[in-house]
Amino acid sequence: MLSRSVPIAFDTTTLALFSKRLLNPAKFKLNYKPDVKDAAVLVPLCVVEGKPSILFTVRNINMRTHSGEISFPGGKTDDSDPSTQFTALRETKEEIGIDPESIDILGCYSALPNKTGSLKVYPYVGFIKDQVDLTRFNPEEVSSVFTLPVDYLIQPQVRQIKQFRDSKIKYTEFKVPEHIEGEKQIWGLTSFILDGVLRKIMPEHYR
Repeated sequence: MLSRSVPIAFDTTTLALFSKRLLNPAKFKLNYKPDVKDAAVLVPLCVVEGKPSILFTVRNINMRTHSGEISFPGGKTDDSDPSTQFTALRETKEEIGIDPESIDILGCYSALPNKTGSLKVYPYVGFIKDQVDLTRFNPEEVSSVFTLPVDYLIQPQVRQIKQFRDSKIKYTEFKVPEHIEGEKQIWGLTSFILDGVLRKIMPEHYR
């Protein structure tokens, strides 16, 4: 088991531990519409400049929904998609050009609704094995790509507890460093997923 005094590393042993912990995700009672559709996102773990990090996208300002927001790669499941995991990998390839073969899927966190309850979003946690190119993205969907070190995200001073929509569930929003362009807060479903995944896979470091 990891110790809080041990530096975080995305080595083979640690990634295997993450996979084991994701076998038993949290369960939430949240509302969906009767005609709910599936969607999926990828929570992309990666190593940038030697630092274990998580990758985020900033949605193009011209997008019909969630324009300009910080998010994870992902989208609605197509009828031709054989699984929601396929959806997460397909959308990641379309948005930021990372091939599915370059990503090791570690597991899936709890499915969660979008704001209107019209989508059931499956968050897949994956490790990007190759070097990340932050300049490679589809400008029609994404305006920029950035990463934040896990050591930054686990700091208490960058987190703020909020109520999740109209539920009784509390979740964490994250401050974004000033040098990152765009919004200065990771909030909403992206933040809910990020908070939940960090609590699940590295409870020794993130509390």
